Amino acid sequence: MKLQHPPLFKALAGATALAAVVGLTACSTTTPAKNVVTWNKSASGMVSDVQNIALDDRTAALVFIRPATENVANPDSSTNIGLDDRFLVSVQDNHYSASVVCAGDVALSAVPTAAKINDLDAGAVNLKLAAGETVYFAVAADANTFQPTLRQVDAQTAANLLQGTYRQAHQISRVQAHNCPEPVVAPAPAPVVPAPQSEYYVETRPNIRLNILFDTNKSDIKPQYRSEVTKAANFLKDYPDAQVIVEGHTDSRGSETYNQALSERRAAAVRQSLITDYGIAPNRISAQGFGELRPVATNDTEEGRQLNRRVMVVVPN
Repeated sequence: MKLQHPPLFKALAGATALAAVVGLTACSTTTPAKNVVTWNKSASGMVSDVQNIALDDRTAALVFIRPATENVANPDSSTNIGLDDRFLVSVQDNHYSASVVCAGDVALSAVPTAAKINDLDAGAVNLKLAAGETVYFAVAADANTFQPTLRQVDAQTAANLLQGTYRQAHQISRVQAHNCPEPVVAPAPAPVVPAPQSEYYVETRPNIRLNILFDTNKSDIKPQYRSEVTKAANFLKDYPDAQVIVEGHTDSRGSETYNQALSERRAAAVRQSLITDYGIAPNRISAQGFGELRPVATNDTEEGRQLNRRVMVVVPN
């Protein structure tokens, strides 16, 4: 990722300007300064400084490494890094800086100190930082204008660039990790509740219901229901290549064993009529009884029981 920003605004003032200047440590021996402020030589770069940063579930780390180019302690050559329009670090030639910041979506910007502007959000690039993540950037600056360029690199490249650099000290960052908000915990997904299954049987195969009423404990087809068998024959013509099943069903009155046998007899009676009276090939039709096991309505009413006493012609899957 590259970030380039033109100098657009006025000089840093007050504490911000002091922070930018104080953040640019020289690589010379200890030198006295005004007001008894002591400037110390930066520590040599160590890989452990940038690869073993302590993070938690709300923080990430940004590491900026600026390898030596001019190797001159020129305050104007340094690069000011802004995060969410707040001063983060100032990186001088031949130095690096590591900062703990808040994880999440951030706006990262870079401007030359020489620009002397206080708009740290100018030209910012959006970046998403995962909690516990460390992101590395190589910093380069134009030799004349000091215009910075940031390039994201991997950990190994960062370790190589770190060799011979110094840790940038005396930083006064306005980005404070202890102010990071607590991570938002996603609500637990609602448990998947299976759809309630109907207590009644639902036929999904191609089928036709024969409205044949049988006398109690009888399986013979009364003359007035012959037209229903004709319906079954016509159904078979609609599926001339299909082998079908004639299914018999009963209501729940009587024992399960009794109902099973009764349903088988009624299915067999319809099958035989189709063969004998309509000339349907026997190998196209089988008969099967289900007794009371597949009710399509309640057995608590006469109407429901009548619906359950049925014969179906079904094309199996």
